[in-house]
This record gives sequence, C-alpha cells and structure tokens, in this order.
Amino acid sequence: NATDNWVKFGKNASNQDLYWRIIRTNSDGGVRLLYHGTSTTATDAYIGTSAFNSSFDNIAYVSYMYGSLGSIANARTNQTNPSTIKTTIDNWYISNLEAKGYTKYLSTTAVYCNDRTYTVSDYTYFGAYTRLRTNETPSYDCATTEDKFTVDTSTGNGKLTYPIALMTADEVSFAGGVYLKNAETWYYYNSANGSSTGDIHWWLLSPNGCYGIQASAFIVFGSSLPGYLSNSGVNDTYGVRPAISLKSCTLYSTGNGSASDPYTIKETDTGC
Repeated sequence: NATDNWVKFGKNASNQDLYWRIIRTNSDGGVRLLYHGTSTTATDAYIGTSAFNSSFDNIAYVSYMYGSLGSIANARTNQTNPSTIKTTIDNWYISNLEAKGYTKYLSTTAVYCNDRTYTVSDYTYFGAYTRLRTNETPSYDCATTEDKFTVDTSTGNGKLTYPIALMTADEVSFAGGVYLKNAETWYYYNSANGSSTGDIHWWLLSPNGCYGIQASAFIVFGSSLPGYLSNSGVNDTYGVRPAISLKSCTLYSTGNGSASDPYTIKETDTGC
C-alpha cells in the first residue's frame, strides 16, 4: 500500500487546495493522478455521483464517447456524443481546474483508454474483463486508436476537449486490485486508513461486458467491500473520481510524497 504518492495540485472553485494520488508514469513521460478531494483524510474523494451513461440497453453505452448505437463499430465511428459521466467530468473541470488556470500543467498527449476490444461467447466480454478475470494480465497498452481518448491527435483519437477522464481497471489491477476480491490498497485508503469515498462505489473507464442487453463497466467498491473490483450496469449511479496527467516538464517545488508533505507543483507561466 503506497503512502508516498500524494500530490497537492490545483484549487477548486471555492479556492480549496486539491489533493491527488499518483497512479503511474505515462508513455509520454507525464504523471497520471487520481482525484482525492480537498484533503488527504477525505471520505468524499469524488466530484459527485453520476451514471456512466443514462441508458444500459445498447452495447455502445460502454463508450466514453460514441457515434451511433447498435454496435461497437458504430460507437467508434464519428464519436461526437459524450457519455453522461464525461459531461459530469468536463463540467467540473471547466468550473475548477480550467477556471483557475491549471490547464497549462496538463498533458494533451496522455491516453485514457476506453478499451472496447471484445470477444463473444455466451456474452460479450471486453478487453479488460479478459485480461483481469480470465488471464490475470493487466496492461497499459491500448490497441485501438478510436479507444485512445486524448486531446492531441498525435497519440490518440483527439476527441477530448479537456485533458481529463478516469482511471482504468488495468491501472487498478497494477495498483493491487484483483477482480471480484477486496483490495485495501492506496486507491481505497485515505491517509487516516479509512475509505477515501466512504461507502460510495466509483466508476472506472474500462468496459466490462454486455450481458444480454445490459452494458456494464468496471467499478471499485467503497467501505462495504474495501477496494473490491467489480462491474455494474452503466446506468447505475456511483462516484466520479477524475484522472489527469501532469506534463513531463511540470516541476515540483517541495514535498516527499507523504500525506503530511505531499509533492507540490511549482507554479509557472508556461506549466513547465
């Protein structure tokens, strides 16, 4: 359970400091962060609650953005429709990090993988399910350009307006999560060794499956089953914990990564 991955970065609309946990280093050299609210002891480390999508009865609703319904091929084509959760995240971003001038510190080439590769047997199973449930081999790779949500088109689909999305199920697995098991690790804990989200479950970016007509995505449980990695129908309402990525050139000024002395970003004119 990592205790040295705390970062203090940005302020919200109420001018409160924002805290994050380091997830990993990205392929572009940036550092990916998971939202932890306005303190290291937060039990409400989410920006609000939301469905992933307002409906569940179409396979396309596992998408962070989609074109049309009916198939994954349709969903990946002309992706102009935002998911319900993307709208929630973007609205928060506009009112908080963008309004406070923090966009300049964030990577536009970071990839947020909404992996919609799939296999069909009794049901449709998406890539993260196969990796984590069947093969137990998480991966940071994202095979399909249309599933690589980015701002910049040089590394992905360029469909994001704002450089923010969600943590993936594979990232949770690399952090110690195991599908359908409790995992009391850093993404579950706050600095007081309690649940960062209380009893609220929270969404991940990874599609899970389509069972009959029910599209589902991965979630992480709150205190009822600590850190339990599972799935739920995309129309269910859970907590939203955004993920962002600092640019590789972003500097830190102080801190050792502990909860009492988190890494603090050096504020500059350019973000570097």
